Amino acid sequence: MPALVVVLRAVALLAFAAPMLLVAGRRGGAPRAGKNPGDRAPVLANFTAFGLFFPSLLAFAGPPESRAALLLALTGCLLAVAGAAVVFWSRVELGPAWSLLPVADEAGLVTTGPYRLVRHPIYLGLSMLAMGEALAFASWPAILVLLAGIIPTFVWRAAAEEKLLTGTFGERYAAYRKHTRMIIPYRL
Repeated sequence: MPALVVVLRAVALLAFAAPMLLVAGRRGGAPRAGKNPGDRAPVLANFTAFGLFFPSLLAFAGPPESRAALLLALTGCLLAVAGAAVVFWSRVELGPAWSLLPVADEAGLVTTGPYRLVRHPIYLGLSMLAMGEALAFASWPAILVLLAGIIPTFVWRAAAEEKLLTGTFGERYAAYRKHTRMIIPYRL
């Protein structure tokens, strides 16, 4: 049973690696040039939160020997893989409109695919990924970093992007906001 827990934890970590490879595969992950560059502070805060998350995930992993560890590893692995799928689908849907740093130009408003349900599905998917990993590793400190650091920085990033998109797309974006939730479908 401990070997299966270790395998599930490894799959959860690999699920996080897959979307990150998309960033690296995009000409080194360089941001696109655009007319309206966004605020970099929320992005830096988000990277800092993830910088705290991974060490707490690995340093405070629960023991892999119990049935509870197996259940958490299985649940976390499934959630991480589902989160990776959401991130991947969202990135594919964005195509050339994606950028690591917030950028908006007249051609970049995407409202199809997962963007029909939420305005920021990549943040939803990455949150699912991080929660899945924290569960898979049974790391309560990692869950605290997720709740107190990663999710707030995603909300901050989303709010900064909302401001940028509202300034760029005006009424078109306002209409989209009226019928589409920010991060959690049908809730938030």
